[in-house]
Amino acid sequence: MTAHPDTTSPVEDLMLVLVVHGLFIVALLGFAPAAIVGVIIALVAREAAGPIARSHYRFQIRTFWIGLLAWALAAIAMFWGAVFSVVLIGIPLLIVSGIAVAVVWIWALVRSILGLAWGVQGRPCPRPDSLTA
Repeated sequence: MTAHPDTTSPVEDLMLVLVVHGLFIVALLGFAPAAIVGVIIALVAREAAGPIARSHYRFQIRTFWIGLLAWALAAIAMFWGAVFSVVLIGIPLLIVSGIAVAVVWIWALVRSILGLAWGVQGRPCPRPDSLTA
């Protein structure tokens, strides 16, 4: 007697999830429009996705919006730091905002790499609504 595989639980196709994680990594390495393409794909694909893919899309969408907000705030601080650096008050603000940009970049890169690793393993994102990975 041969064993038949269980066909009651469908296997999710995670290829698009991997593509979106890859697009986020490409964006962080210098081609920013790739992140916009990635988040659009995630927004469109999440409704028809299974539970594993849906957790990845939620994770990716949150990474995009939180990262964008953090970078925007750091850019505003950097602008005012540059304006006030004429009178030396802005130099500490420039330093802090530069560190903030680097921290957000590392945070987004780590989340994208971990998401890619979980996707390759066929695992859902453990905490897609968390700020940490």
